[in-house]
Amino acid sequence: MTTRRLSVSKGIALLLVTLAFGCHSSATNNNLGSGGGGVNTTGGMASATGGAASVGGTVGSTGGSLSVTGGAVTSPTGGSATTATGGTTDTGGAMSGTGGTSSGTGGASTAGTGGSSIVDCNPPVATQCTGTAPAAALISDFSIAAGSTGPVVFGTWGQSINGGAYTYPGLVTNPGPCDGTPTAYPLTQTLTGGNWNIQGTVGTYSGGGLWWNCNTGTTAKPNYVGACTIDASAYTGISFTVSGDAGPAASTATTGSISFSVSTPSTMKPALDSAGNPKSCGTCTATSCGSSVSVPVSAAATTVTLTWAQLGVTTPNAISAIAFQFTDPCSLNNGYAVSPCKPTTFPVNIAIDDLQFTTN
Repeated sequence: MTTRRLSVSKGIALLLVTLAFGCHSSATNNNLGSGGGGVNTTGGMASATGGAASVGGTVGSTGGSLSVTGGAVTSPTGGSATTATGGTTDTGGAMSGTGGTSSGTGGASTAGTGGSSIVDCNPPVATQCTGTAPAAALISDFSIAAGSTGPVVFGTWGQSINGGAYTYPGLVTNPGPCDGTPTAYPLTQTLTGGNWNIQGTVGTYSGGGLWWNCNTGTTAKPNYVGACTIDASAYTGISFTVSGDAGPAASTATTGSISFSVSTPSTMKPALDSAGNPKSCGTCTATSCGSSVSVPVSAAATTVTLTWAQLGVTTPNAISAIAFQFTDPCSLNNGYAVSPCKPTTFPVNIAIDDLQFTTN
């Protein structure tokens, strides 16, 4: 591009016209000025270092159409698109700040120094350790309620206690930042014929259990607390039916079994959230907490009824966990003789139904 020069008097005349139309001007940025303008060597319409933008332009103190250091056309120091030091507004970014697509000095949307927001894998959880009474003795018959994709525990949404079932380790098909490394031995759960079915290959600590939330609001406007206990003091124990293949109970056993446990705060270890506050009702600080009962499992469905005393429950007004566990695969065939242990894997496929509190 060929640079054309005008006389100083013509430049002053153009400057006055610019001011008359309300345009911003300064010593370093106007349509005809010492530091930028229509025909200046450091910026303007045909500058050696700019063009229509560079370090000067049509509007703004030191650059661009709306920018401090950038202009409408890309140049070594500015342009309509982002450059090393400029963009369409302020000194960086599509909106403001010095970088990023929105604000701050980087990042996808929030102000800061860059990157996406940090995921808290152990967020705070509201706790309620005084027991909530269930709406009925039946915990679950493992049918699927309308609008639900999983087994519902303790009835439907809006009742005093609402929850579901889980297995561990679970199947992770799309790991997130809090999922860790997917296990080679996941268990899956399905609902078939009104039963809670657990199947898979056991190669590490494996089992299943129930989760629930307690309603601190009303039936019409429920407000559920995630960590809470159940007041089952109106009952004397718990029962369920079980069938299927639970794998070996020991290296010489021919009949498999599962361990069943009902926990209370005194038999559960405490847990803290990321802020250091309690996120469970557990209070046990001993090396080993709680106890379990071994339940034989065969192909024929068998009803199992256990009292609180058999389960080691001394405070049934604060039930904090109900769980099943398969045989530890490292306990088979002297697997703990080496470190890390050598598990003996085995398949399992069991069905659990009619889990309920009893008054026998």
